[in-house]
Amino acid sequence: MKVSLISLFTGLLLSVSAQVPNWTQYTCDGNSYSMYKELSKGKAVVINFSSLWCAGSTAGAQSTETLWQNSMTENVKVFGFIHEDQDFNTADCDDASMWESAHGISYPTFINIDNVLQTYINKYTQSGATTLPWFLLFLPDAEYPEASQLVYSGHDMNTLYHILNDQWLQSAELIGATLSNKELVKILDHMGRETEFKANTPLIYVYSDGTTEKVFTIGH
Repeated sequence: MKVSLISLFTGLLLSVSAQVPNWTQYTCDGNSYSMYKELSKGKAVVINFSSLWCAGSTAGAQSTETLWQNSMTENVKVFGFIHEDQDFNTADCDDASMWESAHGISYPTFINIDNVLQTYINKYTQSGATTLPWFLLFLPDAEYPEASQLVYSGHDMNTLYHILNDQWLQSAELIGATLSNKELVKILDHMGRETEFKANTPLIYVYSDGTTEKVFTIGH
């Protein structure tokens, strides 16, 4: 019986470089995302590597969605990387669609992620293997995204959530409170989609300095 262990041995030694590996991935609906691009925006990045056959990945997907819903307005970006389907085959877009629908996932998810997973295992594990789900949390260096800091690598979303709140969201809130001369760049709905102003609707204002604000305006 196959256990929830991804063994990707390449014969390479664990890199001692401080540089965060970059990646560019496309969702099944064609949207493109890049690790360095998100970090250069000053956003903390959460990555969830999962496989559909792994029971722990189901719980991990749901807890990751909860984290995303609670922090999407706080300069945090969440990504899901789906490795294999229920039959241990490489996941495809049908698998991703089913996975997102079954667990109410609204954060971007990617398939065909073997190269990214292998790169990150080589970089951030000593043994060349990891169990899934595998959560990674990076705090950004906006000027030099490759120098951003990995602050959590593990399998406990609760621990990641506490680190995110204690180390990132509090500091981001303090920084945001001191910034001025910011301009409104766009308005998002509660799902993170760009929209126009609407009264009696929860909205997220995104400003030119990267800060965000939750807004609810009562009107007729």
